[in-house]
Amino acid sequence: MSAHSLKFTTHEGVTKLVPLDTIRLIRPMTDEDKARAKDSLKEKRDIDIDVARVNVRIEFGDKSSKLARESLDALREQGVALVNLGSDRYVPAANITGAEAFSKEDADRLKGEDYTLKQTFRSKVETKAGTVLSSATPVQIMDRRAKAMEAVPANSNNKKPMAKPA
Repeated sequence: MSAHSLKFTTHEGVTKLVPLDTIRLIRPMTDEDKARAKDSLKEKRDIDIDVARVNVRIEFGDKSSKLARESLDALREQGVALVNLGSDRYVPAANITGAEAFSKEDADRLKGEDYTLKQTFRSKVETKAGTVLSSATPVQIMDRRAKAMEAVPANSNNKKPMAKPA
C-alpha cells in the first residue's frame, strides 16, 4: 500500500482507495458521534447503519465525509503517519504544509462570520486539503509532524530507501 493513498471500508462495506492529499481530518467516533451519525443518516437519506461497525469519520477537502470501519491504528498500519491536532482530530502528516499562530484577530473575524469557537485555538494548520484549526502551538504541530513521519512503519512505501549492507 502506498502512503500516497488511504484504503478504508465504508459503513456500507464498500472498500475505497482515496488520495491521501484529499483528506482534511480524521476523527475517531465516540458513542455519541455514532448515535448522531445514525440518526442523521436515517433522517436525511433513510440509511440504517450498524454503529458498532464504524470507528472513524474521514473528512475531505471538499467538506464531504465518509464513515469508516477501520481504527486509527489500522490506518497507521497502512504507513499513514497521523498528527493529533488536539481534541482527537488527526491529519495525515504528509498533508501538513505549514502552521502559524491563530491570533485574537483571527478569532474575532470568525466570530463576525457567525462561527462559534468551542475551544481555544493556538494555530492555523495549512494542509493540502485546506486549513484546520488546532489547540496545539505551531511548533508543537511541526514537532508532532516530524515525529509521526519518523515513526512510519518499516513496511510502508513512505520510508526513505536504505543502502544494502556490503
